[in-house]
Amino acid sequence: MTMETTDRRSGDLGQRLHRIPLAMAGLFAVFAVIAQPDMSLLRGFWQIQINETGLITDPMAAGGVGAALLNAALVVLLSDLLIQRMKLPFTGAAFACLFLMGGFSLLGKNLLNIAPIVAGGFLYSLYRRESFARYVYLTLYGTCLAPMVSFLLVRTRPGFRWAAMAACGLVIGFLLPAIARFTTRIHQGYNLYNVGFAAGILGLGIASVLKGFGVEFAAGSGWSKEGHGLLCALVSMLLLGLLGTGIAMGCRSWQGYKHILHHSGRAVADFVVLDGPGPTLVNMALVGSVGFAYLLALYPLGVRLNGPLVCCILAMTGFGAFGKHPRNVLPVMAGAALAALLLVAVPITSPGVLLATLLCTCLAPIAGQFGWGWGMAAGFLHMTIVQNTSILHGGMNLYNNGFAAGLVCILLVPTIKSMSPEPEEDY
Repeated sequence: MTMETTDRRSGDLGQRLHRIPLAMAGLFAVFAVIAQPDMSLLRGFWQIQINETGLITDPMAAGGVGAALLNAALVVLLSDLLIQRMKLPFTGAAFACLFLMGGFSLLGKNLLNIAPIVAGGFLYSLYRRESFARYVYLTLYGTCLAPMVSFLLVRTRPGFRWAAMAACGLVIGFLLPAIARFTTRIHQGYNLYNVGFAAGILGLGIASVLKGFGVEFAAGSGWSKEGHGLLCALVSMLLLGLLGTGIAMGCRSWQGYKHILHHSGRAVADFVVLDGPGPTLVNMALVGSVGFAYLLALYPLGVRLNGPLVCCILAMTGFGAFGKHPRNVLPVMAGAALAALLLVAVPITSPGVLLATLLCTCLAPIAGQFGWGWGMAAGFLHMTIVQNTSILHGGMNLYNNGFAAGLVCILLVPTIKSMSPEPEEDY
């Protein structure tokens, strides 16, 4: 086989994988029209763009279920086009990034508040005299601070609001790539949401400056209770589509899949590169199903799917291509759920606890590297810490669980290593 033939096959595979996020965007768009088949769809979409956002806020409550899904569809589509424009190979990193972009477009990101951050990342690449391709993923992840852009758009005086939001976004996009590359050294790859940790630090700095000028950050609120059945259908179709595509791409037996379960998940664990696209897509479906099943199990207690909870499922699904698998996410979730049951101040069905139980799976590498016991300890500690971190950045970091997870790593990983010999690396 010639090198030209190999490159052509690799390119064809990349194009086929690119169709998956495009199909996801199309699925969101179809369900958006089903949910709001009239002009309220566009009115709600615009309302989402100009609304203040933050932690524990649901764009479905602001603009409607369909408008939120339309926003997510467009964010995924444009993010994917940007990745294609940079001619990056489509690997697990792309899946993780695009699913996270789509998910958090149901929690706080929108086209308007992410645009200046992306522009800031591009300016940073120009300043470094390097290709923007090196910073695309870091920049897209960095849009987790988009609520700060929306905050200034809403709270600043009319004559200055557009300039203020643009300047804030440019600063965030410019600074965050450098900070994120540094924070990886701190948690040593055990926090899959590394940019969330970096964004928490940067958000802490920006929020502290603004608070010094008398700015007050109000806690976000408002969850939609509509569209549970529609969202269940959407999530089911997405997960079944990933499962079917993975089977069609060659993962037709337990033998073909099980090798993924032997990875610790410690970054960088790109399952598309390590195990191929077929097993990776099957794993994404299974990891997403773990989160989906957990939420459905809480249905008798009043839990209904909405934007933030679908966001969590999508985040878990995306990182099923980049470090998470059922064996390393279940212990961490179990530890977080145990903490919620034992700590009377945080009911297991409260919004923050639901988000934390699913998003604490960014600590899955600890379970994969050091075993179930330490994984449960990580989840338990995460649940207690995450209750107190949003106040530091004013609720402006959508990846607050990534920020809390970085702190968990600082506390737990040195403790683990001091008490037991470090296991062999698996990559």
